[in-house]
Amino acid sequence: MFEFIQSIAMVPEAGKATGEAVVPSERPMLADHFPGVPILPGSLLIELAAQIAGPLAEEMVKLRYGLNRWAILGMVRDAKFIQPVPLPAGLKLTAEVRRCEAASVVLQVSVEDRGQLALRGELVMMMVETTPDWEGAIRARNERLAKWRAVR
Repeated sequence: MFEFIQSIAMVPEAGKATGEAVVPSERPMLADHFPGVPILPGSLLIELAAQIAGPLAEEMVKLRYGLNRWAILGMVRDAKFIQPVPLPAGLKLTAEVRRCEAASVVLQVSVEDRGQLALRGELVMMMVETTPDWEGAIRARNERLAKWRAVR
């Protein structure tokens, strides 16, 4: 899913982030959803929103508590799917921090498709400590973020 994200812009001091994603229709994993009328699965909308919310949560915990933590989607507290998203899709993703603690960050997220709201929800990102064996995953995450930020 990471390859769908095209850009990210964060303002941790304001607790806000935006991003853009492009989801093509010809991906094999999307072929069955639904044949003849391809739409983006709701679970992928949530995942894409979490990919914007996670880096913002990490930056907020670092800014507020001076801690380097790794954000993992812990809970979808609320999700409203307003309308289906036909494929291919060009999405605008937003995340805004509602509550920030060292162990978890609650974010309001939304996804728009063609200027229309498609998803509104609240995600809880769990903030976990990393260990040395995470080095490869952290390096890959940092490379993705650098690429996403460079597009702005």
